[in-house]
Amino acid sequence: MLTNNIVIYKADARQNKIESFLREFLNCNKNFPTNSSTTWQPPTDIYETEDEIVVKMSIPGTRPDDIHVVLNNEILTVSGYISDTSPHERTCFYQVEIRYGHFERSFPIPKPVNTENIQATYKEGFLMIVFQKVKQQEVKRFSIKITL
Repeated sequence: MLTNNIVIYKADARQNKIESFLREFLNCNKNFPTNSSTTWQPPTDIYETEDEIVVKMSIPGTRPDDIHVVLNNEILTVSGYISDTSPHERTCFYQVEIRYGHFERSFPIPKPVNTENIQATYKEGFLMIVFQKVKQQEVKRFSIKITL
């Protein structure tokens, strides 16, 4: 009989913890920061077509003036800042998934590209950077005569 009372007590304790958690959650006693001091990395696709290397980065909410694109020694670096311009006061969050603050990603460009003709566009939350691939000349094979 004593064992049954202990089991009921443990179930009651678990129930109390769950109820306490739900009360705290529903009363919204926690504040969550939306601006992070750590740099985050936006999701990015890099792919190749017959003539191009394409970098596509998802950074919705970014102003084009807040995006910086640098190519240095075949390493592409994209950085910037996303501000939270929401007009409401931040006192209670039920879910926080949207990233704000400083972002940065660096990628090696996998093949030789024409650095004189790089196109970058920002539309509907996506940054697209298009590199024209450099046509590599076919290596010609020939003999070299050695003189004595």
